[in-house]
Amino acid sequence: MSALAPVSIAMPCLDDRDLLARNLPPLLAELEARAAGDEVLVVDDTGEGVLAPWVAEHFPSVQVVARPFNGGFAQALLSGVRVAAHELVFCMNPDVRVHRGFLAPLVDCLADPLVHSACPRVLLNGDLDKVESVTRIAWRDDVLRFEQPGLGGGAAAYQDGRREVAFAVGGTCLLRRSEFLAAGGFDPLYEPFYMEDADLGLVARRAGRRVLYEPRSVVEHHHRGTIGKRIPRELVVAVIERNRLLLQWKLVDAPARARAHYAALHRVATDALLCDEREQLVWLALALARLEALAQARRALPPAQRGLDELAPPPASD
Repeated sequence: MSALAPVSIAMPCLDDRDLLARNLPPLLAELEARAAGDEVLVVDDTGEGVLAPWVAEHFPSVQVVARPFNGGFAQALLSGVRVAAHELVFCMNPDVRVHRGFLAPLVDCLADPLVHSACPRVLLNGDLDKVESVTRIAWRDDVLRFEQPGLGGGAAAYQDGRREVAFAVGGTCLLRRSEFLAAGGFDPLYEPFYMEDADLGLVARRAGRRVLYEPRSVVEHHHRGTIGKRIPRELVVAVIERNRLLLQWKLVDAPARARAHYAALHRVATDALLCDEREQLVWLALALARLEALAQARRALPPAQRGLDELAPPPASD
C-alpha cells in the first residue's frame, strides 16, 4: 500500500463550529500537500442540520453528512464511514489538531494486512510530556485495568519506535472501511458512550490482528468533550464503569480467570455495601442489567487466536 493511498477523514461533530474553525485549516493544508485525493466528512450529529450552511461557506471542499437525530459518537462515526469514498478512514474528533505529515506514517502501518488499526502520538493539550494514545491493559487484583503510561511522566519512553498497543483511541485512529462496516461499527453493547474503541481493538487483537502506535504521526488533543457539558458527571462515570465491567465480561475466557474475577467483584460489592459506597453497587447493577446484550455480544465474537490473558500480560516497567 502506498503512503499516498487516499484517505477519508470522518469527523463526528455536534455544534462545534469553533473547533472546526481552529482545526480544519491544518488538516486541509496537510491533505492538499499530500495531493492523494483525500476527503473530509464532517458528520453533523446535532439532528438539526446546523453545520452544512456554515461549512459550505467557510470550508467548501468539506462534505457534511447530516444525521436526522443525535445518536452519539459511535453512530455518527458509522454514518461517516458508510458514505466514505475510500477504504482507509481516519476517525477524528473535532478537538484534534494535526501536525504536518501525520497521515503517511499511519497509512504505512496499514500496508501490513495483519494490522487492524493504527493511532498517532496524541499529545494531550499539545504537551510533549503527555502522550495519551499509548494504551495497555493489565489484571490487578483480578480486575482488568485500562492504563495510559504515556501520561503522568512516562511520555519519554514513547517518543520513538512503532509498537503494539491495547487499542487505538477512537477519536484519532486509522482503520479500514470494509472491516469496520463488516463488524457493524462499534458494538452497541456500550451505548451511549465510552469503551467502544477499546472493545474494537481488543476484539481484533483477540482474533490475531495487531493495533499499532506510530509516534512519527503526531496530533494534539485539546480536550473539550461534549458529553461532560451535556450529561451530569455522575452519570458519565457510571456509564464508564459499567462499560469497563461489560468489556471484561465479554472477553474473559479462561475459566480460572473468570472465577477469580467474579470473586473479586463479590469482594468489591461486599466492601461497598459495608462502607456505604453505593456508587460501585450502582455500576455493578447497571452492568448486570445488560446481561442479555452481553450474551449476544459474546456469541458474535470471531474465533479467538489469543486469550484475554495474553492481551493483558503482567505489566513491564517502563
